[in-house]
Amino acid sequence: MNKHWYQKTEQIRQATGLPISCLTGSEEAVGKQWLELESSGWETVVIVGTAEEMCRIAILGQAWPEASRALLSLFFDAPVRANNQPLKARLTEWLSKVAAGQPAPPPEGLDMQWPWQEPRQPFLLERSHEDAASLWSSLLPILRDFFQGVSPSHFILQPSCLLLAVPVSSLGKALDPEARMEWAFSLHDLISTECMENVRVIAGEPIDQPALMGLAVSKCVALLEALRKYRPKTMVACTEDYPLERWITQLPPETVATLRRSLEAMMPLPALNAEQAETLEAFFSQHLNSSETARQLFLHRSTLIYRLDKLTEQTGLDPRRFSEAVLLQLLLLFRQK
Repeated sequence: MNKHWYQKTEQIRQATGLPISCLTGSEEAVGKQWLELESSGWETVVIVGTAEEMCRIAILGQAWPEASRALLSLFFDAPVRANNQPLKARLTEWLSKVAAGQPAPPPEGLDMQWPWQEPRQPFLLERSHEDAASLWSSLLPILRDFFQGVSPSHFILQPSCLLLAVPVSSLGKALDPEARMEWAFSLHDLISTECMENVRVIAGEPIDQPALMGLAVSKCVALLEALRKYRPKTMVACTEDYPLERWITQLPPETVATLRRSLEAMMPLPALNAEQAETLEAFFSQHLNSSETARQLFLHRSTLIYRLDKLTEQTGLDPRRFSEAVLLQLLLLFRQK
């Protein structure tokens, strides 16, 4: 089979004098060859075969005029849809729609056109203002060294958002939530130091196939929206974090208003000053751990206990009790709404 496609490719090359290549072998072998070609501007024309014996024919896009492209259909019975658009452009279009909240299927034949040898770790980066193009262009060359010599796949989803998909082997260890947070903090520090920019970094969960990137983007964007509204000072997070904030963000406005009225009618909460609000937010972010909260706020533990006692006295709710802490946190979040 591969000999047949190779001969067709040679026939086209001789007839047109234009750059065209026929990649053959197993799906894994062809995938490795294709990664090198795609970065140089090559585009897929057709993919045929199985995982064991595959053939991918590609052209160097900028060298092929439209009239010559149209002739390809005379040689190939099953050209890939939208073959004049590089895979990365189709991926960016798909993921941008997902990020904008528009349901969209992945590009056709994605797993065959972009075979992965290992899972990827997604990171979504958000700059605080729209003019981010210069930041992303200056950041990308730095990332290869940061990720141990591996250039991550990257997609600009919006002017202010950049998605990275990093092969997990370059991260060097098991990617539990704690390890992913360490990498996210390190990435945030890198950008702050090298680019002098304060960028929000969201670490998603590792995914093992490219078709799952849409789900990863949805989760990252959901957390971004929650942080923008309820935790604007939080610049690094994992998609598993802040479940209450994510939940409230997804509720219809009328539902939020009803819940707020119900809670405040049951437990009127007096106005809190900035110090009290900061203390509660830190206490909740440290999972009601007083020692860690005191460390975060640079307080002596006895000073923190005094503040919590005063809050209990003022509000009638003890933030050290789990059920009352949940109510307090909900009341604070609904007030922000």
